[in-house]
Amino acid sequence: MTRFHWLVSALCYAVFILAKAPDIPPAEALLLLSALFFIPIAIRLIRHENGLSQLIIRMFPIAACSALFSLIFHSPFFSLIWLCYTGMIALFGALRIWERGGRRLEEVSIDCGLLYLPFGGFWLFAYTLNLEVMNFGLLIVLLTAVHFHYSAVFLPIFNGMLGRKLKRKNRLYKTITWIIMMSPLLIAIGISFSKIIDLIAVSLYLAAIYCGGFLLWRTSFKNKIARRFVIFSSLMLMLTIACSLIYSYGVFRGRPTFTIQEMIWIHGLVNAIAVIIPALIGWHLERPEPAREKHNGKRLSRIFGTWRIGADFLNRQRLKSRASYQGLADDMGIFRTSEFRPEMLPPMMIDFYENTANYVLKAEIAWRPWFKPFAFIYQMFSARIGQIHLGMKSGWQAMNGSIIGVDSDKDGRENVRAWVRTNEEGETIFVALYSVHTHEKTTYMNIALPLPFSHMTGILKPKAEDGCLILTSREPQSARGDEGIFLSTRAGTFKLPLAERFKIKAAGQDRLFAFHRMWLFGIRFLDIQYDIEKKDSAS
Repeated sequence: MTRFHWLVSALCYAVFILAKAPDIPPAEALLLLSALFFIPIAIRLIRHENGLSQLIIRMFPIAACSALFSLIFHSPFFSLIWLCYTGMIALFGALRIWERGGRRLEEVSIDCGLLYLPFGGFWLFAYTLNLEVMNFGLLIVLLTAVHFHYSAVFLPIFNGMLGRKLKRKNRLYKTITWIIMMSPLLIAIGISFSKIIDLIAVSLYLAAIYCGGFLLWRTSFKNKIARRFVIFSSLMLMLTIACSLIYSYGVFRGRPTFTIQEMIWIHGLVNAIAVIIPALIGWHLERPEPAREKHNGKRLSRIFGTWRIGADFLNRQRLKSRASYQGLADDMGIFRTSEFRPEMLPPMMIDFYENTANYVLKAEIAWRPWFKPFAFIYQMFSARIGQIHLGMKSGWQAMNGSIIGVDSDKDGRENVRAWVRTNEEGETIFVALYSVHTHEKTTYMNIALPLPFSHMTGILKPKAEDGCLILTSREPQSARGDEGIFLSTRAGTFKLPLAERFKIKAAGQDRLFAFHRMWLFGIRFLDIQYDIEKKDSAS
């Protein structure tokens, strides 16, 4: 938070105290404390800056005033503005997940906390509408809003900070993380529908927090003062969550141990003062850095598509160059590594990539059964756009292709050429812009496919296995480099939950077979087989 933001927050809180005095509602005071101070500090703690995070920071004074006025005037209008602001923060978390492709469990934990925040915004909106959601009284509605501005948000974030400090994420940490991420939903379901589920969810929550405290105690810190603050916060959290379990057990038996008002002071105020504040101070002093991803070497195309791509895209956008290319690569020797030696592959396989224009292709496209309903809808759009249009036909289909030089200055990569493929009906299947890039002594195929106002890039790592050429976008964690599939827009570049693998093998002296397989969230959804022949052999 900047000094201006601190001033805005302090003034807003002072106005709230003066407006509500002498009977200050403790639940409202706790909610506003989080909205004005804790949440903006936590966003800074994440240490991930992009255009959206900067917008969130710039919009904070408006959001802070809206949170204040929503409680002073009990105004749905201002609480709706706060709800939109929390939605923006959740979008920031979702984009972080997208950017990483769902990797790094500790970062997913942080993002999960951000994703819970709009639930708090919604319950505040319901409170100002005097809406008794699911027959809950207004006090319970308000306390639910407080819950989603406190433990549902901050515990996953603090757990993610712990994960950043751990050198190795063992099974215990992974189990703790999943429980902490899922518990707010399980507790909400339990409160709404089942006392047994509520008791089980709180018990699991307690176990995860106590185990997390054990991991925290064993974790080394650079800053001793920071460690004391964080451990104190963890000990106080163990105390308050134990009170929550006692309360849930009392509700389960039909004889609550504490009243709601007592729980506001025990669970709410103590969490704010003795848990959240020390933890924010401690983690701010320690400043754990997120793990660095190995995607620093990739260079992506600067060419974005329009509403329609199609085979004439390069002409319409004046992207063609005078350079003449015969293949997808000028020399396959540039990909040489310990895993890829060109001399270990049949000469025809190397020739196909260096002289692609001399070959003809047939393809057989097979969508997996579970994906066919989505493919049917997708192909209606892909036909209009003229890009990645695979259709729904079964059987072998001829593909016509041409290699066209692309203006490398406009693209931003080197020696760019397009492989434009159409089907027998003249529909555009692919417009793919090929280049290469090298990072840490490994050269990758860098293939951009223009999409409306964006482009998708597949970065493939070549390997040779048993006389076959493998091109893959995914590798085990230990061997991971720049490979992956990315979506680039004006707002930034994000890693997609997609993976693909090509396997090319020789079938005699004059024919190749290629097998292309794709996964979505690790689930296979597409298989394509290619039959590749030299033009003189095919005729």
